[in-house]
Amino acid sequence: MRDTAAQIRPWSVPETGECPVAETLRTLGGKHKASILHCLTLGELHFLELTRALDGISRKVLAEQLRDLLDSGLVERVQKQDARQRVGYSLTEKGLALGAILSQLYDWAETYQPGA
Repeated sequence: MRDTAAQIRPWSVPETGECPVAETLRTLGGKHKASILHCLTLGELHFLELTRALDGISRKVLAEQLRDLLDSGLVERVQKQDARQRVGYSLTEKGLALGAILSQLYDWAETYQPGA
């Protein structure tokens, strides 16, 4: 009989005991964060453009979710120097890398969770 506990290694950092995968999923937690990231893979969008693209999201929730994504370094805020002084949001290099992974998750969901 094999000792399966010795074979299964948790995905945790030995020094902290934290699991990077779990931390990433917590970062993406929230109803709209993955959708916001997906929208931004198309390029920079302004706040109102994101509101329109994410049908059913309130401005308050969008602002909170964007703030979390800014804090995690996935999204950057770009102040426009035009007459209207608009603000744009775009993915950072870190966010772009995660976008590729989200695309793979989408493909997996389409294959194994049709209709979900």
